[in-house]
Amino acid sequence: MLHNSRKLAWRKSALLIVAVLLVMTMAACGAKETEVATYKGGNVTDKEFNKYLDVFTVIQPTYAQLIEIPQFKEQLLQQYISYKILGSQASDESVKTAETEVAEQMKQFKEQLKTNTELKAALDEKKLKNKDMENYLLLTSKVVAHMNSQVTDEQMKSEYETNLVNYATVSVRHILVATKTTDQTTQEEKELRTAEEALARAKEVKQKLDAGGDWTALAKEYSDDPGSKEKGGLYEDQKNGNWVEEFKQASFKQEIGVVGEPVETEFGYHVILVEKRDTPAYDKVTDATKEEVKSAVAYTLMNKYMTDELPKQEIVSKLPKAEEETPASDAPAGDDAAATDAPATDAPTEAPATK
Repeated sequence: MLHNSRKLAWRKSALLIVAVLLVMTMAACGAKETEVATYKGGNVTDKEFNKYLDVFTVIQPTYAQLIEIPQFKEQLLQQYISYKILGSQASDESVKTAETEVAEQMKQFKEQLKTNTELKAALDEKKLKNKDMENYLLLTSKVVAHMNSQVTDEQMKSEYETNLVNYATVSVRHILVATKTTDQTTQEEKELRTAEEALARAKEVKQKLDAGGDWTALAKEYSDDPGSKEKGGLYEDQKNGNWVEEFKQASFKQEIGVVGEPVETEFGYHVILVEKRDTPAYDKVTDATKEEVKSAVAYTLMNKYMTDELPKQEIVSKLPKAEEETPASDAPAGDDAAATDAPATDAPTEAPATK
């Protein structure tokens, strides 16, 4: 509930955007193909792009009805071209790394297919095979390896020290007084209480905690967070960057051992106690943390490529244009392109980052 859904956004976006590359060799013979875009050194045909859209809607069914929005489709085309180019730049070493990773990812994918009937039905409907997913993951991993190869130690050290708030390890107790709840039958969000009511309830529980109240008892009584209410509100040794922004800032800045004032997030109001916070020097951090740092730098480099280099590719799109511009918020631009999890396997959802 508290996790930052944007954190892995560019990674998940990468999986979606390069999906079309897996099917470039699958176009049916005999039918004439037409171009939907050209760029320096290449083009995109209607068959490969339509196949990409099929894969996209399997991975992200919630976007199925948005595919025909011209601005949405245009941005997918731009992103596809960028990953097509980057994937082709992977070195032999990067390709070898990608092949090793994909072999393991495919094992997990095949295991999930045995029990995930929805996923299998969606693949069957689009006539996508395991080999298609393997090719897709391989192209994705090539992009990952290529972007990671551009990251330097100096960049990683700078990222870590500049954004220490994201890499601190914290143990926190919190009680969430939520403003909304999710219907377990329909999955629809409903108002639980107003913001004013939630704040008043949060202040009430803070007063009880300040007076010596027991976290275990009060969390069970007041907290709306199912992930921690039965554990006295405790999240132990967690990476601080995983939290939503307001919670993250509070757990990093709040005085250790002191119950803070209620903190508002998109979920409601949190009463927080920071029990422990660890911020080691860069040369003391774990390999896992360094991988997270590398991922963040790669994300920055990817954004820089999209801003500075992609326009130089002289992309000419032949997709139909919208009569009226669709608001940008409706399209999967930038790091918001795919914040939800792809229904393939836990490994693919992590793929476009760093290994």
